[in-house]
Parts: sequence; structure tokens; C-alpha cells
Amino acid sequence: MKLKTILLGVSMALAFTMPINAAQYTVPEGQPPVPGADASIPGNAYQNYRYGNTSKVPDFEIKESLKLRFKEIDDVASEPGMSLANADALKKANIRYMDLLSHDSTVILLHEKGYNAKLTAPIRTVEGIVTPLKREDITSFAIDRYAMASLSGTTETPEQAFNESSAGRKGTFIYPGIRAGTWIITESSKNDNNPMMLAHVIFDDQPNHTYIATLSKFGQSDVVTNLESAMANIVIPSMQSLDTLDSISDLITWENITYRVPKGMVLKTNDTNHSNSNKRVYQGHGMEFVIERGPITDTESPILAYCNRVLRDYLYASPSLLLQEVPIQSAVVWNNGVPSYLMDQYNSGKKSRMIQLIQDDQYEYNIYLTYEDGKANYNHIELRDIMEYLDFGNAKMLRDTMHQNLIHKKK
Repeated sequence: MKLKTILLGVSMALAFTMPINAAQYTVPEGQPPVPGADASIPGNAYQNYRYGNTSKVPDFEIKESLKLRFKEIDDVASEPGMSLANADALKKANIRYMDLLSHDSTVILLHEKGYNAKLTAPIRTVEGIVTPLKREDITSFAIDRYAMASLSGTTETPEQAFNESSAGRKGTFIYPGIRAGTWIITESSKNDNNPMMLAHVIFDDQPNHTYIATLSKFGQSDVVTNLESAMANIVIPSMQSLDTLDSISDLITWENITYRVPKGMVLKTNDTNHSNSNKRVYQGHGMEFVIERGPITDTESPILAYCNRVLRDYLYASPSLLLQEVPIQSAVVWNNGVPSYLMDQYNSGKKSRMIQLIQDDQYEYNIYLTYEDGKANYNHIELRDIMEYLDFGNAKMLRDTMHQNLIHKKK
């Protein structure tokens, strides 16, 4: 099945080159510029999950949600069991919680079937689907009411995936790390309120693999302009191979979960004496990496469970788990269709921390990486690349379960 069909169903050798709007892009002579490319936006803007500080949720929804939450808190506070001080603390935690979630980014990692790549999109997503295009291909979708992003590993050329009649506008480009790229805006969506833009790329270090990044936004003002800007300045620059991770990190498998730790770190603690909870602690080179696991405490979907855990465990009950006075940038991270939630407290030149919330079918996990920026062996982005990567022995079962739950919810 052609990629176009699935995408629309889910969402509804260079010659002379010349630089265009954003200095990073070059295009063949006679080709159109990459729409939305803006030289005023740094090429590494995607590295800040909160870049631009633009809310991904309409303000009226945030206000309405806080209004309902405050009423619930006031109702509880009027009865014995909650002090006014605790009620006030819970309201403040909710304000911070809504601000955090409304500024989430989305990271999609694909490391199955020989494919090994990722992208970052400036959208918040709450559902995920992984589907094969055909036997050799695979696509990971991340979806919300307002947007969709996807990353595909494919054997199809741009001409095979999108023929002339299906592309309203398209052009070719190269970008640092990308030896050949084609951008496309589909004819079938350019005139409605759900435009879709794609980038079909081959990386310098993976000449035999092809990837397609897709971004679509739904029902927003200036939707085409916003879509083009997000794709050209965030998504395409963020696309990268995962092949370099093996040189800076080690893969560790703990029963069902596989995670990465920075090279040079040593397992110092392996606490398996408790039947309900276990902890591993790695240390080395000015860093501490802790992974804890325990029973699942929230039977909601993983995404809802992460939201509850962020509010309950980090912003309200135990704020000391976070570095105080250090801003948080956050993302929903999809590894082969399985979600986790990453909070990044980068503090330039000082103590920094990342926290990853994870859940499979048996356990919930918390991973903490604490380090002194500038003194650790690796920089902030290298460490975050390591933290983002996860795998699960039963990944297919986990995503199939989420897919079935999504289908039931839609009925």
C-alpha cells in the first residue's frame, strides 16, 4: 500500500546549488526553496523541546481545565482531610502541570527492521500507531486532535511514494547530514484545513536506507504557514541517524526493558531485595544514572498515567525529585510506537537532571540522570539522545494493546 493512502487515512547527484532562506539548506538550480525555511531560527532549535514557548493547546482549553480542577480542589478542601495550605499547593502544582504539558514536544524513534533514525516535532501527541507499509517498511505515527507526526522507514523512492498527481508542491534539497531530500505538500490537503507536508530523506551515514517524515496540523489559523515553518525549521533539521549512539552508550537489558547508559558508567547498586520494587544505580565520570521499577499504580493508558505521575509524584507530592528553580522542557517520546515521558532540566554549566517515566505491561519505571554540565564526558544533547532511546521485548504487544484501546475509544 502506498504511504499516501495510510497517511491520509490516519490524519484525514546534485548540480550547482545555491543557498536559500535558511543557510543550512541548499537546493538544485531551478528548484523551489523549501517553504517556511527561516534563517532567523537556529538550526538546533529542535534541541529545546520548548522552543518558541508556543502552547500546543488552545488557551481556552487550559483555562477551562484549570477552572474545573480548582473547583474539585475547593470541594475537597471544604471537607476534613485537606488543609487550605495543601489545597493552595495543589492548585500551584496544577498550574505548573498544565504549563508543562501544553508545551510538550514529540520525539519519534524508529529502530526496527534495520531502520535506525529519529525526529522531533513541535507538537504534543497522546496516541500512537505503528503500521507496516509493506513487508520491508514500517511507520510510527504520533497523533493528537490538533496534529500528527510520523516517521517511516521505506524502500520507496519519492516518485513511487507520491506520484505527480498527488503532490501539490514539491522540491529537492540537501541539508547537513542529509545527502538527498525531497519535500512534498500533498495536492489533496493543500486547500483544506488539514494540510500535510512530508520530507523524504537519505542520511549521509545510511546511504541504503530511506526515511519519510510527515507533519500535519488540523484546524488552526494560518495552518499552512505554521506547518511549513515547523517542518522546515524543526522537523527536518531534527532528523538524524541513531547509528552514533553505540559509540557513546551501552545497551542494557533488564528483563523486558532495554535502556542505554553513557559509556564508562559502572553499576554500583542492584537492589533486588524487595518483591514490589527494584533499583539499579550507575555512577561514573561525574554522572549518576538511576533506574527504579515498581508495580503499576495507575491503570489508565500510559500517556494518562504519565500525566498523573507528573502531577502527583513530581509537582505536588515530591517536588524535591526535581531540581529547584530550574526550568523543565518535556516531550512525549515514542520508541517503536511505545510512549514514555521525558522531563529535561538542563542547567548550563551547573547541576542538571533528566527524568524519564516509562510503563510496560508489568511495571512502571523512573529513570534519573543527574550530571554536572561541562564536567561530564558527554554534552547535554548527547546525554538526552541516550535517555530518549528505549526498547521493549514485547513492544509489538504493547503497541497492539494501545491500538486496540484506541479503536474501542473511538467507537
